Amino acid sequence: MWSMTITSPKSKPLQIKLTSGKMMIGRMVASDIVIDDTAASRRHAEIYYDSTTEMIGINDLKSSNGTYVNRQKISGFYRLHDGDVIRIGQTEMHLAKMTDTAAIQKDITGTSMLTRGMVLEAVDEHPIPLNEITEELNTVIDFDSAIRLVKDMIKRTMLVDVCEILLAADFKKISTENPDHLMARTIRNSSVEATSLALCVPIIGGGKPYALIYVEKNRPEAHPFEKRDLQLVIGISHQTALALQRIELLEKIRKEGQVKQLLLRFLSPIEAEDELKDYLKTGKLPDLAEKTVTVLFAEIADSTGLMQRIGSKKFTAYLNTFYQFATQLVFKNSGVTRYLGDGLLAVFMEAKDKPSHEERAAGVACEIIDFIRRADPPEPGRAGVVGIAINTGKALVGYVGAQERVEFNVLGNLIKITYRMQEYAVPNRIFVGAATGQAVRNLYLLEKVGSLTMRGSEQPIEAFALSFMKTAPFVQPDKNSDMQAAFKAIAEKLKTLGK
Repeated sequence: MWSMTITSPKSKPLQIKLTSGKMMIGRMVASDIVIDDTAASRRHAEIYYDSTTEMIGINDLKSSNGTYVNRQKISGFYRLHDGDVIRIGQTEMHLAKMTDTAAIQKDITGTSMLTRGMVLEAVDEHPIPLNEITEELNTVIDFDSAIRLVKDMIKRTMLVDVCEILLAADFKKISTENPDHLMARTIRNSSVEATSLALCVPIIGGGKPYALIYVEKNRPEAHPFEKRDLQLVIGISHQTALALQRIELLEKIRKEGQVKQLLLRFLSPIEAEDELKDYLKTGKLPDLAEKTVTVLFAEIADSTGLMQRIGSKKFTAYLNTFYQFATQLVFKNSGVTRYLGDGLLAVFMEAKDKPSHEERAAGVACEIIDFIRRADPPEPGRAGVVGIAINTGKALVGYVGAQERVEFNVLGNLIKITYRMQEYAVPNRIFVGAATGQAVRNLYLLEKVGSLTMRGSEQPIEAFALSFMKTAPFVQPDKNSDMQAAFKAIAEKLKTLGK
């Protein structure tokens, strides 16, 4: 007895048994085998079956688009054999002699290693369904959608009762010790496993296992799997592997772009590229780690009052101009930036072939002050005012946060102390700590403010006011000068506030 399995992209597979005599094939509803395909003629072809002689053949009835057997166009009568594939448009009819099932099963049952030859054979035998699944897979950009699409495709093209796709991340859920478990053997050996009513094929791309496909028939009347069924699953697994590789690459590119955009918030483009290279090697951004750094706080004085006086639109423009200049300046000097509402935090670390982090921070501070003095005033009759403080010491520096929300951060007592120093470095002054002052004492003039007692610090903090560059060695200013008197007054105020 002969059977024919009809597959079409538009409908589920249909298996029929051939009866002795003629069977009309066509788009006409009254046909014995109705082909719902635009390429089919109303009366397309006829199948002849003689149950006595077991002879079977097909005759094309001068159809508009032709009848193909094993990818060859036929004309007139053509004798068919077991395993032949008839194609009309995108509809395929697979012919099988049911008495040969045992022989077919002998060929596919057992364990086989997935080879390139098996894949090529599968693609060669199933061009239409594999082309369809490739076109559909090319439209998805995530793993979940790809897996759902493949499962739907298998259910649509194969007469199976069970279809599972197990991702590699879930392989651990299957005990690989059971030698009779098809999934376990596939996971353990990356092999193709087949029984009369179950198939298990790995999805492997570039030597990497992504998943496996498991299909099963459990209906009592189910026809056992044939070689063509196994070939189709192998072909689908190959196309799925290619799709998952593409999706993985797209995700990698998306992630790299995301990380680069993140880094550009804090680093100059050149340094962001360097940091990205390290990320691509390690798969993560640097965690928080203790480092010796120089931090700089620069803040616009009385920002709330200024915004009320000039309006939010003008204030926003002024703030953006300040941010743009300061950020470019920090980047130029290999620093990292963070915005703080109406101010800016810059962090300077050791950099190859660059001046010390203290010198770079001091240079940035001086240029910011000069910019504020030269820039158009935010309001008539009132020049812009900022306060800047610089400190050198130990701090935790790195990136923190969840995968989709990472931030550069710097933590420690150094940050708190520097921020409080900045609050009193007005109008347009630069206060530096002792360590910073010692490092730049031969480059800038320093005026000693005094020892400041602040919350968060067990020892008093020595502070200096930094001014323009000089060529002479550090000289302590005259104690009777007017400037020294002003600094003493500020120091006393700071002591009072720090208690």
